[in-house]
Amino acid sequence: MNFFSEHEFVLSGSVPASLEVVHQEPIYYGIQFNYEGPFFLRIDHKTKYAVDGSYAFVTFPGAFFEYGSVDGQARHHNFICSAGKRIQQYIDGGLLRLEREKPLVPIRNPDKFLQLMLSIMDLTRHSEIVPPRAVLLYEELLLQLHESREKQQTVPFQMPVLKSLIEGIRKHPEKSWDFEKEAEKCHISSTHFRRVFKAVTGVPPQQFLIINRLRKATELLVRTTEPVSTVGELCGIENMFYFSRVFKEKYKISPKEYRREFTGLV
Repeated sequence: MNFFSEHEFVLSGSVPASLEVVHQEPIYYGIQFNYEGPFFLRIDHKTKYAVDGSYAFVTFPGAFFEYGSVDGQARHHNFICSAGKRIQQYIDGGLLRLEREKPLVPIRNPDKFLQLMLSIMDLTRHSEIVPPRAVLLYEELLLQLHESREKQQTVPFQMPVLKSLIEGIRKHPEKSWDFEKEAEKCHISSTHFRRVFKAVTGVPPQQFLIINRLRKATELLVRTTEPVSTVGELCGIENMFYFSRVFKEKYKISPKEYRREFTGLV
């Protein structure tokens, strides 16, 4: 499929404890997302913005950017840099705005925004061709960024508990998470809990858990020589057949084929 071939994913990354300070004129178009922590931003040596929390901004050629950690304090930084003819289409259509005067966009559903970025990174990390689904997700990311500029979104009052839960699942997806009990912690029904969780992350809690278990599986397949069955168990999926099925549904190849493709090991 060549429909999406005019979009190129050049660089991407997620740095949970970034201390970096950047001084550069970019050669690519980047979506930069500060998930948490204090940071500063200045464009073309003009106004210096210093904020704390979930903000996104766009870096682009033709401007000089300075941004990063404040006073050596760690922050969670995420970025996706792109190039290609489709980028100009996004700019011409107003979906990708190159802002110099008001560059910072407060992200009201940071976990949903972060999950979308991580999904794009997963799809593009080991692919030599442009995955069509990654381009569609990138366009969804631009749309969320655009909508965040246009309107304020309501932040659920359960956000502190949800944020702690979401971060816990990302760090330890192998644990046995009980979402009924998590709903009780938020003092809401299970149905409402699932609704609020999906509004924040973009997916229901059980699907979010599976996504993160599979992400951990890809890391273990590439970085260790543990048998595939053991990898499944270490990710919290003890049923080997179920693990292989859901892995293939997401990555289009089996766990063994994934390991062989990216490490050469059988």
